[in-house]
Amino acid sequence: MTFEAMAIAMLFIALAFRALLMPAQNDTFWNLRDGLAILQTGHVPRADHYSFTAAGAPYTDHEWLSQLLLAAGHRLAGMPGVELVAAAAVLGALALVYRLTLGPRLTRFVLLAPALSVASCVWVLRPQVFSLLAESLLVWLVVRERWRWLPLLFLVWANAHGGVVLGGLTVVAALAVALLRWRVCRGDDDARRLRALALAAPLSGLATLCTPLGARLVPYIVLTARRSRAIQISEWAPTWPIDVLGVAFWLVALAFAFILARRHGRLRGAGWGDWALLGICAALFPVAVQSQRNMAPFLMFAAPSASRLLGPDFRFRLPRRRPAAPSPDHPRLNLLLAGGLALLAAAVIALAWAIPAGRLEWRPIPARALAALRACPGPTYNHYDDGGFLIWFAPERPVFIDSRQDPYPLELLLEHEAVERAQRSYRPLFARYGISCAFLPVESPTIEALTADGWTTRYRDARYAVLSRR
Repeated sequence: MTFEAMAIAMLFIALAFRALLMPAQNDTFWNLRDGLAILQTGHVPRADHYSFTAAGAPYTDHEWLSQLLLAAGHRLAGMPGVELVAAAAVLGALALVYRLTLGPRLTRFVLLAPALSVASCVWVLRPQVFSLLAESLLVWLVVRERWRWLPLLFLVWANAHGGVVLGGLTVVAALAVALLRWRVCRGDDDARRLRALALAAPLSGLATLCTPLGARLVPYIVLTARRSRAIQISEWAPTWPIDVLGVAFWLVALAFAFILARRHGRLRGAGWGDWALLGICAALFPVAVQSQRNMAPFLMFAAPSASRLLGPDFRFRLPRRRPAAPSPDHPRLNLLLAGGLALLAAAVIALAWAIPAGRLEWRPIPARALAALRACPGPTYNHYDDGGFLIWFAPERPVFIDSRQDPYPLELLLEHEAVERAQRSYRPLFARYGISCAFLPVESPTIEALTADGWTTRYRDARYAVLSRR
C-alpha cells in the first residue's frame, strides 16, 4: 500500500466511523414508528394517530420508502441495524463522489478531506441520508450521460425523501449548462446531449408524481420549508459564519472560489463532465447558504469540481528552495497503519453499540421519566423537539405536538413556540386542550410558570421534568 493509498484509506475509514455513529434525533423515532407501521399493515399512513391535538387530521407520509428501509434495519438488528442502513447510503454517496474526483490520490485526499469532513457534521439518522445517495447517483448519471436512468431514479427518490427537489434543481442546472455548451461549442455531441436531457428532464418530473402526494409533492415540500423557517427550526437557518460549522463551510466555499478564479481558463477545452459539475455546484451553493441542512450536497461536489479545474495531473506541492530527493515509501507500514486504524474504529463502534449508556441518543428518555409520565393523568403537553421521542418510547400516550408538522395547523406551532419562548401565557393553550400533565426539558420556561401556579413535579433530572396539575 503506497502512502497516497493509505491517506485515502484512512480518510474513508474516518468517514465510515462517523457514518456508523450517526446520532439519532427526535425525527429518527417517529420515522421508525411510521416504518414499522408500514411493515405491519402494508399501508402508508394517511391520517394522524400519534397526537391528541390533530387526531384524524390528514397526514400523507411522503418519506415512506426510506422509513421502510430504516424500519427493516431496526427489525433485523435494532438500532445498530438502523445505523448500518443509513451508513450504507452515506458511504455509497461518498464512493460516487470519489469516482467523480480526478487527479492523483494525494490531490484527491487534499480536496476531499476538508469538504467531506464538514459535510459529515450534518449526517443524522433520518431519511435525508437517502437524498445524499440519490443526489450523488444523479450527478454521476449526468456526468456519465446515462439519461435513461433519470426518471427511474426520480421515481424512487420522490418516495424516499423531499430532497428530490434538490434533484430537480440539479437537472435544471444540467439542462442550462447543456444549452450554454451547445450555444458556445455547437458540436454534434452537444446537440445530441441537449436533446436527450430535454427529454429526460420532463420525464423525471412526471416520475415524481407517482407518490402518495401526487402533484402536491413539490408544493407540500416548499410549504414545509416555509413552516420550518416560520417556527425557527435551527437546521433551516442560513449558513452564516457565526459558529464553527458555518466558518468551516465558508472556508471550503472560499477555497473552491479561489481555485475557480485561478483555473477557470481550463473550462475552454474542458469536457461535458467538468462543465456539468461546475454548473451543479453553482446551483447548489445558494441553497446551501439558505439553510444549514442543505450544506452537504454542495460540499460533496465542490471537491470533484475543483479537481477538474485543477486537471488530472495536478499535484499539491510545498514550496521548496531546491528539489528534494524522493523519499522511500513503506508499503507494509502503510498497510499496517491503515489496517490498525480500521480495527480500532471497528472496536470503538462495536463497544458504542454494545453499551447502551454509550449511545444516549438511542435512549434519550430515562426509564424513571417514562414511568412518571405514564402515571401522570390526562392529556400531556410536550415540547416540539421531544414529540418524536415520545411517539417511540411512550406510544400509548398521544403527544401534544411533534416535528412531523404536517397534521398541525401553523397557528398551533407558532403558539407553542411563543409559549416556549415565554412570550405568551400557557394557560389559554392548556385550557383549550384540557392539559393536566407536562413533559418538558428542564430549560423550558414553562416549567417555572407551571410551578408558580402550583403544579406538582413528579420527576426531574438534568434533562427532563414531569409535572401534573394538583
